[in-house]
Amino acid sequence: MDEEKQNEKPAPTIPDATKDKGIPPQSRLNRISLRLLRWLLGILIIMGLGALLVIYTLYLPTRQKLVQSQEQVEQAGQRVTELEGEVGSLSTFEEQSQDLQVELDKTRLHVAILSARADVVAAQLALALNNHAKARLALSKTPETLKKLESMLEPGKKKLAADMQARLELAMKGIGENAYAANSDLDVLATGLLELENAYFAKP
Repeated sequence: MDEEKQNEKPAPTIPDATKDKGIPPQSRLNRISLRLLRWLLGILIIMGLGALLVIYTLYLPTRQKLVQSQEQVEQAGQRVTELEGEVGSLSTFEEQSQDLQVELDKTRLHVAILSARADVVAAQLALALNNHAKARLALSKTPETLKKLESMLEPGKKKLAADMQARLELAMKGIGENAYAANSDLDVLATGLLELENAYFAKP
């Protein structure tokens, strides 16, 4: 028995070919390159999707708003141009209105002077006919006319209107008491009114 055990030899060990040989370096390099390529491709895809997301969520809406803003600016510019034209028209109308107002004021002033002169002439005619009542009636509205006249005159000529009002009061007081003095006062008043009319309306 012991001899049989001694005669038994262990089976020889067969080496693992895969372990001994190992993986070729070129194959490992290709696998690493392929992995890197896949990673890069994945990163590029993610970056591309991110860029598309930015374009659709940020750039396009911003671009749209920019276009709308530019359109609004153009419309506002057109409106400003229209308003400037309207302002120009309004300025022209305002100038015309001011010119018309000046002409209207001058016409009112002329009417007041002519009205006062007509009253004085009518009173003088009544005094010449010795009709004192008619003379007073002719001058009944003249004080009011002279007050209106004074309000329309330049500051430098207002004293002239005040003097004419004082002369009118003397003339009205003299009617029935001293016709000659009254007529003299009316002459002075008529001369003052004529000079005032010539100062404003006499043609050169």
